[in-house]
Amino acid sequence: MSISDQPPITGETGPIAQRGGRRLVLILGLAVAELFVIMVAYQLLANVHCKFTGADLACTTVRSIAGRLLAVLTVLGLYLILMRSAYHALTSAIGQAPRRPSALVLNLAGLMIALVPLALFGPTRINAWISPTLILICLGGAIAGLGGVLSLMPLRAWLIWLRGCGISLTLALMVALVMPDITRMMEPIWNIEALTSVTFVLVTWVLEVSGATVWSDAALHLIRVDGFLVEIGEPCSGVEGFALVTTFMGLYALLMGRDIRQTRYWLVLFPAALLLSWAFNIVRIAILILIGAWIAPEHAVNGFHSYAGWLMFTLLALLVLAIAHRSRWLQTNPEALAAAAAELPPMRADMLLASIVPFIVMMLSGVLVSAIWADPAQGYPLRAAMMAAALLVFWPALRQLAYRPRPIDIAAGAAIAAVWIVMSTPDISRGGTDERDMLWVGTRLLGTVVLIPIIEELFFRGYLLRRMAGQGQILRAVVALLITSALFGLMHDRFALGMAAGAIFGALYLRGGGLAAAILAHMVANALIAYVAFATANWALI
Repeated sequence: MSISDQPPITGETGPIAQRGGRRLVLILGLAVAELFVIMVAYQLLANVHCKFTGADLACTTVRSIAGRLLAVLTVLGLYLILMRSAYHALTSAIGQAPRRPSALVLNLAGLMIALVPLALFGPTRINAWISPTLILICLGGAIAGLGGVLSLMPLRAWLIWLRGCGISLTLALMVALVMPDITRMMEPIWNIEALTSVTFVLVTWVLEVSGATVWSDAALHLIRVDGFLVEIGEPCSGVEGFALVTTFMGLYALLMGRDIRQTRYWLVLFPAALLLSWAFNIVRIAILILIGAWIAPEHAVNGFHSYAGWLMFTLLALLVLAIAHRSRWLQTNPEALAAAAAELPPMRADMLLASIVPFIVMMLSGVLVSAIWADPAQGYPLRAAMMAAALLVFWPALRQLAYRPRPIDIAAGAAIAAVWIVMSTPDISRGGTDERDMLWVGTRLLGTVVLIPIIEELFFRGYLLRRMAGQGQILRAVVALLITSALFGLMHDRFALGMAAGAIFGALYLRGGGLAAAILAHMVANALIAYVAFATANWALI
């Protein structure tokens, strides 16, 4: 069914469907975040190598589940964006279903079970205990998935919705499940001599441009830079990019049907997308080799064998589809597409999503840099970039915050900063601010003064405190203030100071200043603390 063939939607875009849409986006985001945490934990922190476990087949099978689930979630999201009738039917059903907090508890319990082997056996001994580890990962993943599904609506409602979607969704999800197998089927492409030779020539050129001394052997698939020698085999060659681009573009063409100019799509955009994927892979190989030669060999090896390449190629394929979807040159009925897009709720302007999603991104960024860098502080520029991107996505919602600065908000922030500085133990182990560290210093100050105050206040005051405090109930508001302040304190090394600061920010929010008042006070406090940290090189302050 193409978009222009879908029946008109009536009555599904009201408050119930909008509520369902927000819940759907949040649970899908939570599912992706939990998958990401498990993948990072076992690929980078524990560094599991299936061939060294004695259970190669079982390990490889379980490892592929993460890729299949990511593909399913991506295809489901793509389907819901393109098939507006299915999207509205789903959001309406979710909006009418009762909330189930117990299902979210089940989801969290499943995540904890999947991560138990890290605490039980230790990251360095996972390979020796691979069988119970695989069992716990599968059990925990199944429980977490069931909890996520039930948190949206009962299983019976899911079955009714799936039957209403017809065969198109079933086929799309089946293709998603076998995506890892499709990529493996395309791996022999890497043995085509012309492709391999040109790839190695261009990788060598990119490395030489970077100033590295390079030796390569295209016949043996070997490249060496400053003593770091790597063999680019089929599974880590990046050929998966060809498979992912082809599969996603095929699904898009199938779902769009007559709404897209198929000849132009396949003869022009498809070759261009494959070329872009190939160029991206050349840059990817070069960067990983430089990381292995100049930073840490283990990070480079993990980069070749982890799902990082899979994720990046998936994002690349989705970027190509986004270009196709907005191109009037490729669309046969652009007016119908514009009307369909207009029916989707403006997620970027949704304050509820803006209060939660950036916080999730901030937490994930911390997990990511902890997995990549021995000293997580070195990865702060990446954290700052991820947080800034998350806030920019929801700028339409954030720009609605109107506020006039009050002296009490500035004074409260200054008081918090003064107490924090006085009661902190000096630590100048970070060192000075030489030229090499200027990027780190700049992003650290940006994150501390601007990004973190906005993200934390959106979540702790704009979401948690607002939802828990209710309207006009003083005792409930006090209890909510204490709970959210304690949770805020747990986010900081100095729990008591963090809790006290959270209580002040919460009081400003509740006493009429609103969310903007809490953000300003938080920014003032962090700005003063950051100034002292910068002036004294006492980075432990922040």
